[in-house]
This record gives sequence, structure tokens and C-alpha cells, in this order.
Amino acid sequence: MTEDRMLGALLGTAVGDALGMPVEGLSHTNVRTYYRGIKQYEPDRHRRDLAAGQWTDDTQFTFALTEALTEWLHATDHPAHFDRTLAEQLTVAYVALRPRARRWGPTSRTAIERLAQGIPWTKAGDATHPSNGAAMRAAPLGLWWATVAVSFDQALTFLQAVLGLTHRHPTALVAGIGQAFAVAEVLRTPPEAFAPMVFWQRLLKVVQQAEAALGDASAACSRRLQLLSDHLHDFPLDLQDLCHGTSARADESWPFAVAMFARNPDLLEATLLSAINVGGDADTIGAMVGALLGARHGWHAFPEAWRRELEAADHLEATARAFLQALHAVPLSQNALPDPEQNVE
Repeated sequence: MTEDRMLGALLGTAVGDALGMPVEGLSHTNVRTYYRGIKQYEPDRHRRDLAAGQWTDDTQFTFALTEALTEWLHATDHPAHFDRTLAEQLTVAYVALRPRARRWGPTSRTAIERLAQGIPWTKAGDATHPSNGAAMRAAPLGLWWATVAVSFDQALTFLQAVLGLTHRHPTALVAGIGQAFAVAEVLRTPPEAFAPMVFWQRLLKVVQQAEAALGDASAACSRRLQLLSDHLHDFPLDLQDLCHGTSARADESWPFAVAMFARNPDLLEATLLSAINVGGDADTIGAMVGALLGARHGWHAFPEAWRRELEAADHLEATARAFLQALHAVPLSQNALPDPEQNVE
């Protein structure tokens, strides 16, 4: 698990978000019609709100979470245990985003308005919509999980509390936990040892455990992963059909995103662009796939133009590096990498 790959997981979120930004909400046909497929950063020609290389709420929330975790890690003696201080720091970080909100979905907006009104963090999160907002900001939690030696139950408790500030629907939480595990699993597996089907089966097991623990009777995410298991080499549009679309629902866009990664994890550019060009919630799909590809290949594997032309790239990288320093400062007794098999028991 190198520093470059850890940076890749965080900054890959922003790259994928910025690439998918202009075609967010478009069908595959309209992506092809109006953009002839995304191949580089493009401005949004329809909404005209964001320029080429700019990112949306996916990056805003990911890096707000990263900054809050950094501050908390420097102050805590118990990096494996969620506490009220982290909840308060996250509340401040999220509420501070309101004046510069970018394309916030109703789930996140509602939750943060509640936090701003003083509603307790334990009750502010939206429990009615299974949106993908928890999964899109999960990359820093994947780094935490890969670094801090915790059992599955400890990780579940921590992640549920962190993500629950904005998302309390069990399917949304399951997708967030699944994405955090996926990032952690990719990071702690040497690139040459990565086996897509082993990764997939371990991910499915974790998602099923999370659904059981959170009482997600729909089992929507695990059912989708199981359905995709024999189709990981299908065409992207066929995977989209199996996911019943690629909307902002957690059980649609997150399984699709992780399937696109597992389908072809060795080709960074082709895999990321193929996922985005399917359409749907393209910025969030890009963010999730970008995090996984970054965790596998590292920040410097992304095309130089994508790194250079990304909005506020230097600031994002400095924020990411500060988080890595905080993680590296975790006491040795708590940052030895666990055996992956033990981590999901």
C-alpha cells in the first residue's frame, strides 16, 4: 500500500467526478449525441454552471470528510472508535459547504440543513431515500479501513456513524460500506496479486454481512452484485441493464461502478471513460470508479493532463497528503494491516 496509491484513491475521486460532471443525468444516447463521448474534461454545455475540470458535490463531500478525519486523527487516542468529537467536526465541515454547494442532491441537502438547524447528528441523516451519496464519499473511509486494524464489526460501527450524519437509509449505508471496503481491499492487495473474482466474492460477503447487521431486508445491493457475478465481462450497457439503470439510487449506480472496475481493473483510462460514457449519474459513477482505479494504479498513473487541469488540484493533493500524514501517525499497535480474511469475519 504505497502513498501514491492512497493519493490515487482520493484524487481519483475528483478526476472521475470532473470527467463525469458535464454528462450527469444524460442517457448514453445523449452522451454520444452531444459530446461524442467523454474523452477529456469538458464544460457542461447545457447547465452552463461548471467549466472543464471542475467537480461537483462528490468531491466537495469527499474532501470535507477527509479534512474532518485529519483533524480528528490528530486529536484522538482511539482512531478505531467513532466519538462525539468527530461527529461535531463533520457537522462543522458539512455545514460550512452550504454557501458554495454544487449540485447537491436532496438527500445530502436535507440532512445538512437539519444539521445547520441544530438537529442532533444522530437524527439528521435522511432515512427515506436509498441514494448513492454515502458511497460517493467513501474513499477516505477506505483509507482509514486499510490503515487501522479493526474487525468487521468495529469498521461497521465506525462507518455507519460517519456516513449516518447524512444517510441513514440502510441500502445507502450498505453501498457506502461496500465502497469503503472495496477501496481498502484494493489498497491492501499488491497490484500483481489482485484477482478480480476473489475481490468480487469478498466484496459480496461484506455487503451481505452489512445488510444483515443493518437490517436491510431488501438486500438490494447484494442481490445486484450476485446478478452481476456471471456478467463481469459483458458490455457496459448490458451491465447497466442488469443494474436496472445507473441513477442516483445506491443499488443501481454503486454496483455498476464496482462492476466496471472489476470488469477491467488494469486499464485506467479506458475503464473510467467507459463507465462515465454509459450515462446516468455519471459524475458519481466516475468518482466511485476513479477511487478504485486510483487505489490500484496510483495518482501518477492518471494522464498528466487530467492531473494538471483538475480544479484546485494542488489544494486537493495537499489535503490528501495531510490526511495520509495523520493516518501514518496512528500508533503502531493500531495500524498493522490485518489479514484480509480476518477483516471480514
